[in-house]
Amino acid sequence: MIAVYQPSWILDSALILPYMKTNTQAIKLIVATVLVAFGISAQAQTVNPMPNVNNNWRFSGTISGWAPASWATVTTDHLSKSADSSISDNIKSAGGMAMLTAEAHKGDWGLMGDLVYWQMLGDSNKVVPILRGAGSVDVGTNSKTTQTMLTVAATYTAYNSPSLYLDGLAGARYISSTSTLAATGNLSVDAGGRVVSTSVSRYPSRVDQTTDPVIGFKGRARISDTSWFVPFYADVGKGPGSNNTTWQALVGVGNAYSWGDVTLAYRAMYFDLEPHIGTTKFLNAGPQLSATVNF
Repeated sequence: MIAVYQPSWILDSALILPYMKTNTQAIKLIVATVLVAFGISAQAQTVNPMPNVNNNWRFSGTISGWAPASWATVTTDHLSKSADSSISDNIKSAGGMAMLTAEAHKGDWGLMGDLVYWQMLGDSNKVVPILRGAGSVDVGTNSKTTQTMLTVAATYTAYNSPSLYLDGLAGARYISSTSTLAATGNLSVDAGGRVVSTSVSRYPSRVDQTTDPVIGFKGRARISDTSWFVPFYADVGKGPGSNNTTWQALVGVGNAYSWGDVTLAYRAMYFDLEPHIGTTKFLNAGPQLSATVNF
């Protein structure tokens, strides 16, 4: 900041120094008061992140944003092919999605449901000119892959203390993967040759699905006596077929509020599908931001 000083503004240093000292002390007192007030306020707002287990019903609903990278391997009798996509690739090609979790508890028993639904979109178009004439071959494709993972389980509180909460769970996971492709081809030749105009369209689609039993555990560990906590989750299951396996894991950090909590976690989910041509293995893993409201 630039200040312009006038001669009439100049005061004797004997007057300035006491004023500055008094002002500095006042500022220090104000700052100290604000810090103390903030500390008291923060301490008063500390929320216990551990569930209150009693015979009353308690409910919670969670909405999440999961941004995973993906790895897929398709294996047939004589061929295995792998492909992967990064987090940015999946975000760019993302279509509709829903990631919701709901829980209900009464005493030590409870029910939970977790839904992950997303669409991945892709398209390409290629025009190849024909050397003779002014025509071209125009080939375009639009693809869509939809994945649905629904986990439903009964839970039981196996351990509950001021610093650790642990639920065991047993249930099932329904998995569905649908791939659709819209392919069109246009051919035209004119200007000096035969005039040919034709169009071909194809819309192949394939649905692979499975339902597998799962067992696991979930819970949270409180960080000291604060409102911060570490959420965790793990399950594993195996359905019919020698290659049909699924598992899921999550760990992160969260903070509790009077209305619920917010968590940032790393989530991974793996599953096998057995389509008609062989086995498809999927692994999705990446960061997830969630907000939970307690009722």
